Amino acid sequence: MKIKRQTLTFTSPPQSLCWDDTQLIDWVGGGCTYQLNGDFGRSGRIYSYRFDAAIQLVHGDDYYAVIYEKLGTKGLLLKNGENIREINRSYYHACTYEYPIAFLILKNGKLAIAHCPNEYNLLEIEEVESGKKITNSERETKDCFISRLRVNASNTHMINAGWVWHPVDILEVFDIEKGLTDHSVFDEWPDDFMIDGEVASAEFLDNDFVLVSNGDVDDGEEEEVKENILPPMHIGLLSLEKNKWIKKTKVNAQTGTLIPLNKDYALSLLEYPKLIDLNSGKVVQKIEDIYSGEQQTSIIHHIEKIPPIATDIPNNRIAIGTKTGIEVLTWN
Repeated sequence: MKIKRQTLTFTSPPQSLCWDDTQLIDWVGGGCTYQLNGDFGRSGRIYSYRFDAAIQLVHGDDYYAVIYEKLGTKGLLLKNGENIREINRSYYHACTYEYPIAFLILKNGKLAIAHCPNEYNLLEIEEVESGKKITNSERETKDCFISRLRVNASNTHMINAGWVWHPVDILEVFDIEKGLTDHSVFDEWPDDFMIDGEVASAEFLDNDFVLVSNGDVDDGEEEEVKENILPPMHIGLLSLEKNKWIKKTKVNAQTGTLIPLNKDYALSLLEYPKLIDLNSGKVVQKIEDIYSGEQQTSIIHHIEKIPPIATDIPNNRIAIGTKTGIEVLTWN
């Protein structure tokens, strides 16, 4: 595999990025569009706040987005660029770790968001349009900072790559249907963490597989590695259906945020994009002149601002915002 690169130069670089067919949308910038042919579409909207990130879900003919401040408490729900309502999260350590937010589609076809509007450790799901809560807010829950929420395409599972004091990054996998029936599913510790160390990154490849990076440093001591445990300095491909690691590969360096491309390759975004072979653990391609951030955990208050990044795994592409435009990376 080889990563191909397209450089797009714009006089108004993006503040956020979301894919939309042959263009990218900057919802933080009011809905400006960046065409892959180099055309730029300016928006007249201004949201007049320090939002710096966005997620998007296209549902039928409508574009839903949440713009939010990664290290703040404020978010804004949009429908086709128009404000539906404001959302918030707990102030507690909000300036330390990434804002938890994700879209999902309920079985009845309604759109919902997963976030933490009341407490840092209380995951709630509510309808997008009405704000109606699907989960019960009056619950006893564990002491865990929820962050880096991800939902698979079939809306069956959600992951939380958050952290616990003092601080240790963890991974939780939730069965969404079970959680909506029994809300305690979102509140209880998993029976088995399956990771000996800290979770640097966790991203869905598809409906079944989650690519996980263990960011703990190997202390060099030889220890017996259990079959269903991901050791330090390893990348693992976890099958939710089988509840086991189908692949575990040792790497020689930190990976930071890791984007799964397929079952054999992933893109590390620590400092600059690096193509990693998941069978050997070797870096097979580097693109050192694109800055892609220094994130290695959900805690990001101490690092330089992460550039806008939009992934589109089904269509084999990722976009990274720069000071002069956008870098589009594609693969076969």
